[in-house]
Amino acid sequence: MQIIINKPFRIFSSILLTNVLIITMVGVLIYLNLFENLKTDFLFAHSMYFTLGVLNTVLLFILIRMVDKKNPWQLGFGLTKIDAVFSLIATALSLICVLSFIFILDQLNIVVAQFTFEKVLTIDFYRLLGIAMIGWFFAALKEEVLARGYFMMNLTRFNIVNMILISAVLFMALHFVMGDFDPFKAASWFKGGIVYAYIYQKSGSLTVATIVHAAHNLVNDLVIHGSEGALVLLNTKVTTADKLFYEIGLSIVLFILTYLFYGKNGILTPAENLMKFWNSKN
Repeated sequence: MQIIINKPFRIFSSILLTNVLIITMVGVLIYLNLFENLKTDFLFAHSMYFTLGVLNTVLLFILIRMVDKKNPWQLGFGLTKIDAVFSLIATALSLICVLSFIFILDQLNIVVAQFTFEKVLTIDFYRLLGIAMIGWFFAALKEEVLARGYFMMNLTRFNIVNMILISAVLFMALHFVMGDFDPFKAASWFKGGIVYAYIYQKSGSLTVATIVHAAHNLVNDLVIHGSEGALVLLNTKVTTADKLFYEIGLSIVLFILTYLFYGKNGILTPAENLMKFWNSKN
């Protein structure tokens, strides 16, 4: 007898499995006395982002195959020339927005910023950049496959607006497990969930959503968070409230850009490949 698992429980199971994997990896790192290396060792931290991203994506692929009885590649992983151009422009705009934001804060004396653009002339900068790009891509991939691909695939009983909003709420809730509650962070995660869901449903590609998501994390590291290889050094941390203003502005830019590239079939009409996939029978 075939056991039918309803869609809300499928979503719950995917969240549970993801958190179990994260907790297991954290537990292993603590047991091996390596957990603090996530904060101090740049290469180690990004290798863990890569490892978790790959493992979680594989886990979700198995879930889609075993429970949903669908081909996970149908979630959409294509990258056309249009997608590549969109991704490059979105990345450039993300960098421009965050640099403009920090410049304004510096002019208002909210922070004191030291711009170190000369680093781009060094080989070491590109070594670190390459490591960060790979790490952040796979860190973003696991979230996109889960929160956009899997959640939205199981929310097709709702219209597209509600699909986006519900998936964004679930995306926001996922982050509560991994950090303290901050209303501005929560708003940022919710906003991010809406933006990436819109990019996904219009482009029809998780690869595009992943690139934009990873680029956002990367440029924040390069400009706001002061990670190794950063292009800007700040005398104090940017508050989550101030950061939210910049992220809302960036979101508006990305919405407009997405519509300009993919909006010929309407503001909210999903890409053809997703409509076909979402309408297919289990």
